[in-house]
Amino acid sequence: MNWLDSEQRYGAVSRALHWSMATLLLLMLGTEWLAEIVGMSEREAMALHKSVGVLLLGLLVFRLLWRRVNHGRLEAHAHWKWAARLGHLALYAAMLVIPVSGLLVALGSGHGVEFFGLPLIAPGAEIEWLEEAAEETHEVLANLLWLLIGGHVAASLAHQFWLRDHTLKRMA
Repeated sequence: MNWLDSEQRYGAVSRALHWSMATLLLLMLGTEWLAEIVGMSEREAMALHKSVGVLLLGLLVFRLLWRRVNHGRLEAHAHWKWAARLGHLALYAAMLVIPVSGLLVALGSGHGVEFFGLPLIAPGAEIEWLEEAAEETHEVLANLLWLLIGGHVAASLAHQFWLRDHTLKRMA
C-alpha cells in the first residue's frame, strides 16, 4: 500500500482524508434531515453537529499539513489548472471558515462547545451581535458549500467520462 500520492494514483492517506471528509461533510450538511430520520432531539442533533464540525476542522488542518508533506500530487491538465486550483481553494476556504463561524456562533450564543461530550469551550455570556453575524455567515457558506461540492462532483465526472483520465479510479 502506497501512503503517498504518485502521478498514477492518490495515496492511502489522501484517499482516506478525501472520503472520510466527504462523508462527514454530507453528514454535517444533512444534520437536520438525519435528526428527523433517526428521531434525534434538536439538542442531540446540535451536539452531533458541533462535534463533527470540530472533527472536520481537525481533519482539514491535518489535510493541509499532509498536502505540504505529500509532494507527489497529480497535476491538473494545463488548460484546466486554474479552474482546479480555484475550485480546491474555494472548497478549502469554505471548509475552514464554516467551522470557525460555527465556533463563533457557539461563543456568541453562550452555549459553549463539546467534542463528543468533552468540553472544549465553556459556556459563557451571550454576545448577540457575534452570534447573529456568525450564524448568517455559517448558513450562507453552508449553502455555498453545497454548490462547491456539486461543482467538484461534476468536475470529477467530467474528468472520468469526458477527459477519460480515470480520475475516479485514482481516488477510489
